[in-house]
Amino acid sequence: YYLDDPDYRDRLPNAGVVAGNLTVGGPSFDFEETTAGVVEIRDRVRDSRDNYLLVESVKDIETATESGRTGIILGFQGANWIGDDLDRLRVIDDLGVRIVDLTYNRGNTLGDGCCEQRPGGLTMLGREAVALCNDRGILLDTAHCNDATTMDVVEHSTGPVVQSHIGCRTLARSQGRAKTDAQLAAVADSGGVNCITPFPPVVKRDPQSHEVLPATVHDVLDHIDHAVEVGGVDSVAFGGDMSDRTLDEGSISPGSNLATWRKTHPEVYGDGPTDRMDPYPEGLSRYTELDNLVRGLVERGYSDTEIQQIMRDNLLELFGTVWE
Repeated sequence: YYLDDPDYRDRLPNAGVVAGNLTVGGPSFDFEETTAGVVEIRDRVRDSRDNYLLVESVKDIETATESGRTGIILGFQGANWIGDDLDRLRVIDDLGVRIVDLTYNRGNTLGDGCCEQRPGGLTMLGREAVALCNDRGILLDTAHCNDATTMDVVEHSTGPVVQSHIGCRTLARSQGRAKTDAQLAAVADSGGVNCITPFPPVVKRDPQSHEVLPATVHDVLDHIDHAVEVGGVDSVAFGGDMSDRTLDEGSISPGSNLATWRKTHPEVYGDGPTDRMDPYPEGLSRYTELDNLVRGLVERGYSDTEIQQIMRDNLLELFGTVWE
């Protein structure tokens, strides 16, 4: 995290980003490490209160916007730390976490992640976790769930679901991380939102292999168009999944998805380098290039209202429905 790095902290507001989902913890962290990580991030946000505001409600996002700060939404990609104790989810909720993806790459006690090829979906405990998230106003995310778990979460949730950073599998054959039309439609029907990411392995792939191909902002726009065609403009948003610092540095950590999983699961993360990031799409490789995405939406005939929905309002409405 680089919340207090002056070289990066101004990039989001300068790009027009008023709030972002910050992943806390890690898929291999135990519960003690997880809670310590959440507390650390809360403290760092508080210590940088001139630049950031912890978001626990839509009102907080409005306050961040009005004060020129960036709202920080705490979220999890994977909930291995739950183990078999759902009271841990209550603790995490009390610490202000607003978004939870129950699985990551591997399966856990709740369900199967995107790299699991078995047909298993939510476990009995996973269904209880979904119900508890609904009861506590935690937004359920299925971006890293495998096919069966994705559909199970939508089916068993009484509220809308988000897919926070995905592609469309019709356009890029990434198992799990790019979602099928049926999954896009199910999330849309739940009142949820499908957030399209420029993460290279889910944007453009060789249809005959797992090779990740060079892409441009127009390829990302193709995914937005397809998601809109499947679920309607009310169900689509932009989902960044970008780290300017990682891209600037070039190399990636040994424990990253690409380094750890690409060799064994190219069907998910594609065939490519394991020591550096794939180049992000030309014209959308940094948050400061978001204007190019907006221009592309204009060129493709989206109205001002529809563009505002995709870039902001659909997620604000979703947050208000689940959190309030």
